[in-house]
Amino acid sequence: MENTQLNMNEAEARQLVQDYKEKTGKSQTLIAKELGVSGAQLSSFLSGTYKAPHTIIPKVQALLTVSERKEIAPREPSFVPTRVSQAVETAITYSHIQGKIAVVYGDAGIGKTMAINQYCKENTLAVKITISPSYASMSGVNELIADQLGVRERVSRKLYAEIITKLKDSGRVIIIDEAQHLTVRTLNHIRCMADESGIGITLVGNDEVYTKLKGSGRADFAQLFSRIGMRKQVMTNTLSKDDIRAVFSAIGDDEESQDILFKIARTNYGLRGAVNVYVNTAAVYGDITPQGLARMTKEMNIGSR
Repeated sequence: MENTQLNMNEAEARQLVQDYKEKTGKSQTLIAKELGVSGAQLSSFLSGTYKAPHTIIPKVQALLTVSERKEIAPREPSFVPTRVSQAVETAITYSHIQGKIAVVYGDAGIGKTMAINQYCKENTLAVKITISPSYASMSGVNELIADQLGVRERVSRKLYAEIITKLKDSGRVIIIDEAQHLTVRTLNHIRCMADESGIGITLVGNDEVYTKLKGSGRADFAQLFSRIGMRKQVMTNTLSKDDIRAVFSAIGDDEESQDILFKIARTNYGLRGAVNVYVNTAAVYGDITPQGLARMTKEMNIGSR
């Protein structure tokens, strides 16, 4: 599908759709959705019976052009262990093995979520949920966990009871990402879930999650805070130069480029900011050089704290 033709005819468009389907393994229904047409319209088009093929050909051309660009677009560096990922893994492993609550908190964009995903990839008994403001309540958390466990009950009390039954003696660990969105009431609910099921739970988020857990020293927070068996704070300054060399190994021994990316990673933009600058530099300039990185950093308005 390289060099998609600018003026393809109907037969060429049909063949390109078939090639795209075979190459990607996508269903015809999904391809129709990507094209913005109904399944029936695409079927008619592919069979040569659609009455207005000229309306679909530009959609095919646009889809394949985007697909080609995605294929050649620079990729983000794959996961490699860093000091941050090791801290996250240590906390999750502690929760998993000991059946306790752990919390990892600190700066955004430094690789916490990537570390969680890697743990889940390597441990099939790990259950990950990600909290957004709309799922910050007890019922929201229950729904997310239920979906991961295959629980179909929807009556709230029965739902919770079935979750506990599924978790007891399961050898699972629950990892809750973006945990700063949770209310204090929901955090207490999670503490009860850990107590009743006997499994470990790891809370991962920014500094706010730890602040909520700690409270203001009042007695009503003591029961919650006392359940935390391990606390790990990870900040941008946790990242080392060796971490940057490992993450951006593709640039080899280019120390000047490493220094630029290291400085970005140590700002509030974090490792995510360094990755964005790296990928955008490769996309725009075709290669990674100190001059290109510096220019892209300026264009993206990324500076120090």
